[in-house]
Amino acid sequence: MKTKAAVLYEIGSPLVIEELELEGPKANEIMIKYTASGICHSDYSFRYGVIASEIPAVLGHEGAGVVEEVGPGVTELKPGDHVIASLTPACGNCLFCLERKPFMCVEMGKVIWEGCLPDGSTRLKNSKGEAIRQLVGVGTFSERAVIPAGNAIKIDNNAPLDTVCLIGCGVTTGVGAALNTVDINPGDSCAVIGCGGVGLSIIQGARIAGATTIIAIDPVPQKRELAKSVGATHTIDPNEVNPIKEVRNISRGGVHYAFEALGLKATIEQAWSMPRATGTAVIVGVPSGDTEIDLPVLGFFGEKHFKGSAYGTSVPSKDIPRFVDLYMKGDLKLDDMITNRIRLEDVNDAFDAMGRGEGARSVIMYD
Repeated sequence: MKTKAAVLYEIGSPLVIEELELEGPKANEIMIKYTASGICHSDYSFRYGVIASEIPAVLGHEGAGVVEEVGPGVTELKPGDHVIASLTPACGNCLFCLERKPFMCVEMGKVIWEGCLPDGSTRLKNSKGEAIRQLVGVGTFSERAVIPAGNAIKIDNNAPLDTVCLIGCGVTTGVGAALNTVDINPGDSCAVIGCGGVGLSIIQGARIAGATTIIAIDPVPQKRELAKSVGATHTIDPNEVNPIKEVRNISRGGVHYAFEALGLKATIEQAWSMPRATGTAVIVGVPSGDTEIDLPVLGFFGEKHFKGSAYGTSVPSKDIPRFVDLYMKGDLKLDDMITNRIRLEDVNDAFDAMGRGEGARSVIMYD
């Protein structure tokens, strides 16, 4: 079967829009026809080599669509089901899956870093017969893909796929960081550094958890306005004031939780300085592999905590339908986060806009 896709052949170069040959699903795999895909900042990082992965590869990992075909052994899904592609294979057998920590599934290394299916194979070839990998095993910058059945999370057929696709990565990562990674209590205070898709989702998770002071930090005015629209009570332009001092002033000595959603050395270090004694800094943004940080150790003697959050500490089979339900009830504001809906052919322009810090999320629409 043919599928049109956006392929990265060289780090830092524009994606190539081309037709690929797609092999059908094998055991425990499904074929999905994507309806839409968000463009996540991690796609940008993969394109520019900040996060390493094998190429050539179809990028994209924030997609939703309809099951077209199932391979042998697939019993939980059938053609016609609406699904969101999850980042984690959830093999069900490894140590982490058995401990109900599928966000750390050992099979994830294969699909993320090698861009292949869990058995090490690929299902895509270009016109030259070259094998094409797919980012994190799902390759959502393609009209169709074959993915592990465990990555396809069935959702309410009434949910709009071109909106809830964001739950595939950024929303689950952000909302989950606030609802799963830490235990925000009603009345708590939070700071969020970076108001892209993940940061806006953290803000929403904090609001849903009952935080009453939510401070959004971003130099882009449009993003600060978006932050207000989804639940931020205060905003800070870090180019105008010292964000650490301002956060501590607003929160009367420091927040309960500070979330970093950019993956940068400077902002990770800032996040550590924002919580009060006994507070927690949570690193959600993905840094480059060689990033090292410098922290004043004395904070640990005030029983401050420093945590990482991987994919929102989520159990995708439980949390993705839960977040879809929150959207359908109006508690999770996803439409506000979508700043552009584009064609696949416009993906490189969307990356350029992302590099300029414009907007929160662009969504690729398929026919």
